[in-house]
Amino acid sequence: MPRGGRPPAGSGPPGSGRPPGPGGPPPGYHPDDAPTELVEPATETIDPRHQPEPALLTHADAFGPEHDAGLAAGLDDGDLDPDEEQRLRRKKIWRRVRRTCYVLAAAGILGPIIGFVVAYQFVSVPDPQEVAAKQQQVVTLYYANGQEMGKINPEGGARVLVKYEQIPDQVRHAVEAAEDASFEDPSNHGFDMKSIVRAVWIQATGGASGGSGITQQYIKQATGNDQHTITRKFFEVVKAYKMSQQQSKEDIITAYLNTIYLGRGAYGIQAAAQTYFKKDVGQLSPEEAAYLAGLIQAPGRSENRDYVQTRWNYVMDQMAKNRWVDPAERQSATLPTPIPQSQSRASQLSGPARLIKNQIEAELDSRHLTWDQVQLNGAKVYTTIDPKAQKAAEDAARQVMAADAKTPSLATALTAVNPRTGGIIAWYGGDDPGYYDLATLPQPPGSSFKPFVFLAAMENNPQVGINSLYDGSDNQQILGQTVHNSDGETCGPLCTVKTAMTESVNTVFYKMGADTGTAKVRDAALQAGIPEKIRDPARNTSFPSLLTVDDAGRPAGVEAGISIGQYPVRPMDMAAAYATLANNGMKTTEHFVNKVEDSTGNVMYQAPAPAPQPAFDPSDPDHNAKLARNVTEAMLDVAQHSGVPLDNGRPVAAKTGTVQFKLDNKDTGHNMAAWMAGYTPSVAAAVWVGNKDKPGPIFGNYRNTIGPSHNYDIYGREEPSYIWQLFMNNYLKGTKIEQFPPFVPLGTNSNFSGHPTEAPPPPSSTPESTPPTTSSETSSQTETSRPTKSRPPHCGLFGCPTTEPPTTTSTNPFGAQPQPGATSDPPSG
Repeated sequence: MPRGGRPPAGSGPPGSGRPPGPGGPPPGYHPDDAPTELVEPATETIDPRHQPEPALLTHADAFGPEHDAGLAAGLDDGDLDPDEEQRLRRKKIWRRVRRTCYVLAAAGILGPIIGFVVAYQFVSVPDPQEVAAKQQQVVTLYYANGQEMGKINPEGGARVLVKYEQIPDQVRHAVEAAEDASFEDPSNHGFDMKSIVRAVWIQATGGASGGSGITQQYIKQATGNDQHTITRKFFEVVKAYKMSQQQSKEDIITAYLNTIYLGRGAYGIQAAAQTYFKKDVGQLSPEEAAYLAGLIQAPGRSENRDYVQTRWNYVMDQMAKNRWVDPAERQSATLPTPIPQSQSRASQLSGPARLIKNQIEAELDSRHLTWDQVQLNGAKVYTTIDPKAQKAAEDAARQVMAADAKTPSLATALTAVNPRTGGIIAWYGGDDPGYYDLATLPQPPGSSFKPFVFLAAMENNPQVGINSLYDGSDNQQILGQTVHNSDGETCGPLCTVKTAMTESVNTVFYKMGADTGTAKVRDAALQAGIPEKIRDPARNTSFPSLLTVDDAGRPAGVEAGISIGQYPVRPMDMAAAYATLANNGMKTTEHFVNKVEDSTGNVMYQAPAPAPQPAFDPSDPDHNAKLARNVTEAMLDVAQHSGVPLDNGRPVAAKTGTVQFKLDNKDTGHNMAAWMAGYTPSVAAAVWVGNKDKPGPIFGNYRNTIGPSHNYDIYGREEPSYIWQLFMNNYLKGTKIEQFPPFVPLGTNSNFSGHPTEAPPPPSSTPESTPPTTSSETSSQTETSRPTKSRPPHCGLFGCPTTEPPTTTSTNPFGAQPQPGATSDPPSG
């Protein structure tokens, strides 16, 4: 039977009213003639397998109208074409995806709006008076052992909050130019969404950006919350918007200027005006207003003249762009000079402690923890300073300098580092409250730079070692210049590296640097920890490190004088670089702060755990250690030779340095700076002695306290060594005597002298491995050797050793390259 249970046409029984079968009706037949009968309708029998299921509400429109039409036509899934069935299923999936996206989009749009509205009802805007009260918190500094170093009370405790009428237009406009130029625009509702989105993106991709306008900054300043989180930024925006709706622009800018931190302990624009310029805010000029406004972003860098100059230029340019200063006035404007920091306020910390506090503030600022946050939270700052080491440093410096009181311009600086942790354990930048921190003053290091020359030679030539032979004769022609030793001394034509290091023979290291390549000497110093950029804020100047480029932008290393310490280094950097050698070639990051806690004990900052890394050969730690240990071995006899050995025969590696004073490119016969740097496995220390006011001869008298000598030319083996020795002995007294690791000599040929043959080169030979880099003019104007002077025997604190030379000279005492036509006159030391 066909589908549906219907009989085929013509198959009905006789008398059914249906035409007969295939034969058709008989002749004359008409349907009306058939007898009438009541016939029940035939019931169709439907196969249960094809009976449609009742439609469920949850399945309605599941596959769309095409699928429903197929069912209506008596077709099920099994009767669909496979491709058609797959198309319908994909359509079903994408319909669900679209609907989910619609829901998420709605939630993404409405959610923040709802959250914003809800948060708006509950957040409160900080009151400037309450914020000012909270800022009057005491910060406590602690030594590394937990002993209190000192307290820092708020400087502006009795300050008066200025009113809007007291703030001149140039001050408001300077701040707006620096932080939020559209602040007074009616469309500014307390935040800039474009800036926020940009800041979020920068932070999400690993950068750092604020994206905050003046109103937001006030909220951040008032709450003390500067965490780089989306939650903080969200509530900050809500509060800023609420403040902009409830208060006038005048009230907002006044609150902001009364609470913002501007460095030097100054909270608020009135305190800053007094701190920097000894003026009331109403007396500030546009230039002075721009100076202060430029400090808002990084108040911890208030004494960095280079940073201040850059920010001041930006603010002044923005003021001119917005017609807040006349363009002609902008062109003629010059950077104001603030009063010295030491005269700006009565510091509660004096001498070295004050300088340590400044270093702490700068370090925390670089870690994105500003001093205003520290002050606002009444924080406890736990430093790396060791009280025993700090006292030893101060006592040693003062004891030696007291004997030199006849020359008040003479000064010293000392820094000491724990090689294993990188923690700075002692810091002495001077006692004079009216002068710059001398521990951060760049000065040519003289012969104390020679260990890096030896290091570079070993890194780049496997034949070089401490037993390699060089010509140590005086007055050699190297790279077109006459190189001579201090006072005409010599260690002969066959001089080992260790002997040359002990006696500080210039010709050996000048030749060694020439053979190695002076750029590679620079690289070795950078690997050890001397930075690529240094500054000289004491003289309101800044420059790239001359280990990187010179004033003309030429690559560093073009002057071979780098091999005898021609280029300036800070005492803090020399101590850090020597600490890398002391730690067997493993470099750590030097730092002042271990931890910062707020007044309730919550940690605001935690210094990363020490993670020493191989400095000289990262791919081969064993070779890296051997390189450092060979440099150490070369320096082991220097302290004894200089008359300043440590107590009880304690092993120590050290190097002196002396810089000659030249006037108008002529040797004066005197020295302008002297160094001593050295280390044991547990401490590395560097000492500098020189003039604090301006370059000039340095004369000492301390030796007169231990021998019949006074007003002598200071060499590295004298005042710097005396201070260094006193510090090391007092600090290490009572501690275990540590030995350096076992020594494995490097160098495949103990007679290697930088040439293919084992015989040393003649004194006048020019190195073949590095072509001369001086101009023909410079090469033709070489200088003769410094005349030998009759000098009193050099006596250390524990006797008179053999004589030892001075070290380097520099044509510019603060780092400039030698002038054209001038030569670097290498001293020793």
